[in-house]
Amino acid sequence: MSTNFAELLPVISDQIEAGGEVRFRPRGISMLPFLMEGRDEVILTAPPEKLKKGDIPFYRRTDGAFVLHRVVDIAADGTYVLCGDNQSVWERGITHEQVIAVVKAVYRKGKYIESNEPGFRIWGAVWPKYKLVRGKLGRVYHKIRKDNK
Repeated sequence: MSTNFAELLPVISDQIEAGGEVRFRPRGISMLPFLMEGRDEVILTAPPEKLKKGDIPFYRRTDGAFVLHRVVDIAADGTYVLCGDNQSVWERGITHEQVIAVVKAVYRKGKYIESNEPGFRIWGAVWPKYKLVRGKLGRVYHKIRKDNK
């Protein structure tokens, strides 16, 4: 997407604050395999007062970057620990003030899935726990795919 989120932020914020939703296609590989660039879409809505593990907030880092990652933990000070599903390094210290919106639903492979559905919540609870083995599993998966082509 060539659109600059910084330019769209006022429009996005106004829509969210008015109780509306924003739908877009995320870019990048950090949320693979759950969200794939060019295939999937997310629907954002206003965040609740507090996020919980498994939620996927749309937030802005202190360096200005816009990110869509999953909450993997909540620190004792109330800040969020976030990580992309395809990443192994946790990002700590994200405040609620940095959160612009939260994923209400996704269109994954064309199927509509709300964030409160069991499959969505289970994925969010289980996938981060496999942080240490994901890289190894990914390499095995890609080797199998390559060998079968």
